[in-house]
Amino acid sequence: MKLIRTLLAAAALAMAHPVQAHYLWLEPVDGQMHLCFGEYENALREKSGGRLDTIAAPEASAAGKQVDLQRSDDHFSVLPAGVQPLVAQDLTMKVKDLRQHRMGIVKPMYYSRFAVAERENASNLDLDIQPMGAGKLRVSLHGKPLAKAKLSLYAPNRWMREYETDASGEIAIHTPWPGLYVAEVAFIEDGRGEYQGAAYEGIRHVSTLSFIP
Repeated sequence: MKLIRTLLAAAALAMAHPVQAHYLWLEPVDGQMHLCFGEYENALREKSGGRLDTIAAPEASAAGKQVDLQRSDDHFSVLPAGVQPLVAQDLTMKVKDLRQHRMGIVKPMYYSRFAVAERENASNLDLDIQPMGAGKLRVSLHGKPLAKAKLSLYAPNRWMREYETDASGEIAIHTPWPGLYVAEVAFIEDGRGEYQGAAYEGIRHVSTLSFIP
């Protein structure tokens, strides 16, 4: 009986965290900003020659001006070093068949932001997470508040907590430990289309906000 419960729990965990749970995030390392692809909470950073190569043409900008990204072994380095505030995105991933995860056939879109201020009001990502001050975050889709969005917050010690935004797209979070936090939101937007000859049923937006309280 104990074995059955263990197997059921493992199955539920696998459904809650499918293979496609990767995302982009920005992380400062020794004065250099890294754009990573993988899962921060699992210390997973995909590598060149593997799944990092699915991020084919990422773009980054600092204070509204485009900056360079240099591909490395397990990240992209943002050049020049130290530029902030910073956002990055990759809109070029191929259409994915995620029907086994009950997501349909989708076009993935990835976004990331690194916050340097307690409050950042300008939203320039299709799916965005912004700090609002006083321990609050705001989630927006195409510049409009996204209510009832599921947000996962990952702490530097790999602790994780899930939240849900209110009617104004906002949420109050807790950051009890020092270090880098990554907030993640995924949302599937209905709408059929075609990308590189492949048809899709919706757009799967995945966005992160990384910050140091």
